[in-house]
Amino acid sequence: MNINHYLNQDPWFTQLPDNVQAVLAANAVLKTYQKRQMIQTVGDHEAAALHLLLAGTMRVCNINASGNGVTLTHLSSGDWFGEISILDDNPRTHDAWTMNKITLLSIPRGVVMQTAQLHPILYKHLALITCQRIRKAFDWINDATSLNTSARLASTIIGLVETYGKQTGDTIKIDLRLSQEELGFMLGTTRQTINKIIQRWQKQAVLDMHYGFITIKDKAQLLVIMNSD
Repeated sequence: MNINHYLNQDPWFTQLPDNVQAVLAANAVLKTYQKRQMIQTVGDHEAAALHLLLAGTMRVCNINASGNGVTLTHLSSGDWFGEISILDDNPRTHDAWTMNKITLLSIPRGVVMQTAQLHPILYKHLALITCQRIRKAFDWINDATSLNTSARLASTIIGLVETYGKQTGDTIKIDLRLSQEELGFMLGTTRQTINKIIQRWQKQAVLDMHYGFITIKDKAQLLVIMNSD
């Protein structure tokens, strides 16, 4: 893989000044991880870096007070992460697991910070990544506090369609394998609750779910459910 090829196609990176781009690109390295491999854990502090996900999907999660895993978000191709530990030099705030084989581009924290000290504009661009993440977190909090479980699940599936949806005739397949347990993690609820909702939607011909793959048969109805409470 050609590092410059990927960086030159990335909207965030190409907004940086040319001299900043040159330093970061020269120090970037490629890393490959296999399916279900842990990338980082809560409390990790060593080897902090700014990462760009080039291929594959990652699950970012935490363990709640009951000891259950809660999925905070999924990262896919084109997503940057790691900027929080870059900026505050504190331990990781969450776990990150691969959901399939992934390729990362990583720039060591020391390089990023040295470059930012010489070119403070880089701090602004790092902050923009954080701002985008905070906005997504507020959306998640809003859904969690204002929608019932069916509406939240519909909202989650619509969000997955935007990133992983592939149109096939009159249906849309989400090209990401997710178990009902994983969907429960994403909503902070149980697999049994998700199963009841999915079964009802299958009977209503809203969607199908087989072997972890979701096929949307009636997106309009799913949007109605998402907006109802």
